[in-house]
Amino acid sequence: MNASDPASRHVVLVGGGHSHVTVVKSFGMKREPGVVVTLIAKELHAPYSGMLPGLIAGHYTYDECHIDLVRLTSWAGVRLIHGSATGIDRASKRVLIEGRPSLGYDLLSIDVGITPKLDSVPGAAAHGIAVKPVSTFFRRWSELERAALTPGGPRRIVLIGAGAAGFELILAIRHRFLTRASKVGIDPTEFAFCLIGSGGLLPTHNKRARKLARRFIAEHEIDFVEGDRAVQIEPTRVALASGAAIDADAVLLSTEAGPAEWFGTTDLPKDERGFLAARPTLQLLDDDDVFAVGDCATILEHKREKAGVFAVRQGPPLTENLRRRARGATAEPFVPQTEFLTLLSTGGKHAIAARNGLALAGKWVWKWKDHIDRTFVDKFNVLPSMADSGSQGHADMRCAGCAAKVGPVTLSRALDRLGGEARERDDVAIIDDDGTHLRLETLDFFRAFWPEPYLLGEIAAVHGMNDVLAKGGRPTHALANVVLPYAKPARVEEDLFQLLAGAKSSFGKEDIVLVGGHSSEGAELAAGFFVSGSVKRDRLIGKRGMKPGDKLILTRPLGTGILFAALMRGQARGEDIVVALETMRRTTGSIARATLEFSPTAGTDITGFGLVGHLSEMLNDDAGSIELDLQSLPLYPGVLRLARSGITSTLLPENLQCSSSITGAAANDAAVMAILFDPQTAGGFVFTIAEDLAEACLTAVRHAGAEHAAIIGRVVKGSPAATSCIVVTGELNG
Repeated sequence: MNASDPASRHVVLVGGGHSHVTVVKSFGMKREPGVVVTLIAKELHAPYSGMLPGLIAGHYTYDECHIDLVRLTSWAGVRLIHGSATGIDRASKRVLIEGRPSLGYDLLSIDVGITPKLDSVPGAAAHGIAVKPVSTFFRRWSELERAALTPGGPRRIVLIGAGAAGFELILAIRHRFLTRASKVGIDPTEFAFCLIGSGGLLPTHNKRARKLARRFIAEHEIDFVEGDRAVQIEPTRVALASGAAIDADAVLLSTEAGPAEWFGTTDLPKDERGFLAARPTLQLLDDDDVFAVGDCATILEHKREKAGVFAVRQGPPLTENLRRRARGATAEPFVPQTEFLTLLSTGGKHAIAARNGLALAGKWVWKWKDHIDRTFVDKFNVLPSMADSGSQGHADMRCAGCAAKVGPVTLSRALDRLGGEARERDDVAIIDDDGTHLRLETLDFFRAFWPEPYLLGEIAAVHGMNDVLAKGGRPTHALANVVLPYAKPARVEEDLFQLLAGAKSSFGKEDIVLVGGHSSEGAELAAGFFVSGSVKRDRLIGKRGMKPGDKLILTRPLGTGILFAALMRGQARGEDIVVALETMRRTTGSIARATLEFSPTAGTDITGFGLVGHLSEMLNDDAGSIELDLQSLPLYPGVLRLARSGITSTLLPENLQCSSSITGAAANDAAVMAILFDPQTAGGFVFTIAEDLAEACLTAVRHAGAEHAAIIGRVVKGSPAATSCIVVTGELNG
């Protein structure tokens, strides 16, 4: 966003449904001037419901049938909030979000799917597995599969609900279990499958499709209970309205689902079943600025069944109407089709096609369905080059976060030219006021590596306080320095509020008071903090006090620079980014305090110059050298794979100018060097601990929250004439 195109409208998308992924991609391909888009998603891998049976049957991997929202939003330049909406305050135009401040909107769209009505069958919540939402179902399904494919595991599988989803899933489950059973030493004939359909089989489909479906159910020896209703689910059986009962070790439910519970706490207009009531323009009945699409909404003039095809078809008209409203124009109506093609998988690579009273089945139908489904998902996972799209190109992009620091050689030369006290190279100013404590002051600031202000504020605050904590000190006060992108005053206010709220949340966990600061406009979002605190004189941890025999403890995994460089290039997996973000936003005071109890001889936090860059600052000829064991280094998921593929931070070449301190075969391995010198944002601490205390310290640090902490090496005494260095041994794991 530049000064001539300030942000004036905020479009908030609640839910990562089929319609919203289309909106996100469209806004990435063609930016709307003056519009900022934010997606709030509970799950960051959006499942494509049409491929769920194929996933269960084993025809697809998880990634093949899920849309990676982290990668998609990053590519599109859309802000992403990993969280759950809990309500809408239309009077103030804000979305309520669990665990964080509400978020203001100018235009809002809701696409949150449906929620299973487990209270319709007593015992379902305790003993059943709901098929919707798909994200929750897949976790439960994975647990069932593991149990079923073990000796003595569940064998009698019952599925309640004989609509399209129930029909496909019972066949998919049967295919999966029978295909894998013999491979793990289980007799396939031990399994039994039952489908219960109170309204018949495929009640909304044509006669020919129902006939074909009955044939497949019979051929696959699946018991079908028709015209009877489940009234109670018990641990080992399903009781029916007729008085009969079906033995069951596992019960799945693909029955009627309802709207999100939080809809009931709002004044949003609803239909008779509680779904959001909308007009053909996809806007709510009484609100031009709020849209509702997908299964969570009912277009009252064009009521259709809850099917994914309609959510997919609503994506383009929703996108166009959001654009029109953002420009101040009137939204256009959309009329969904009344007849549509249905493709139903039948367990193996075989399917039924039905439309307009016709139905056909065969392997060719599966190939057709497979092509359609893969094409849809690949539109959002196999993205155009950023340089070729309307999104910001990456060819000349520079990394952000602590990877945007000035390189160590450039920094040293500038400081050398200043001379005098400027030659002191510590991250923290240590001020002696002649008291029992030393005063500690530090400053960090960087361009945003993550576009969503609240999370950026959380992580920037953690990064800022780490310098004081690494000295053994207690941070007490902070001042903010924030650059906000050019925007209308209301948008600047919202972004500033969100960023400072995130920072305040992190600082509050460590009893640090955010007392003020400075803000300004600029071309892009940036944030940093001046943090002050103090440390007892005898508890100060310096960088150069390590001793021969000491062990090195690293408290966090490595690889944030590589991960976010990969995200810029569309090559990082969303789940790997999420793991890193969740770690980076955790405060580290308890970890530093736990380490302090074991009298560390030296320490620092790992930031822009990478692990080895900062270890080099700890070297001193009196202590000797550091032996670094690559095998013990903790890495974030995906980092080694990305490094091997050549993904590196833009700061790496400058960091590598300080690689002369490394010896060993690893110095010739480009991927290893990329990791060892990878700049870290909100990175871990590295402390040297006396050998006899190291294991106990490691246990304490892990107990304090650093579950990935590891002893990564030791200090060895060099010969009197030798220059201290870092000797790298072993091979990286990851």
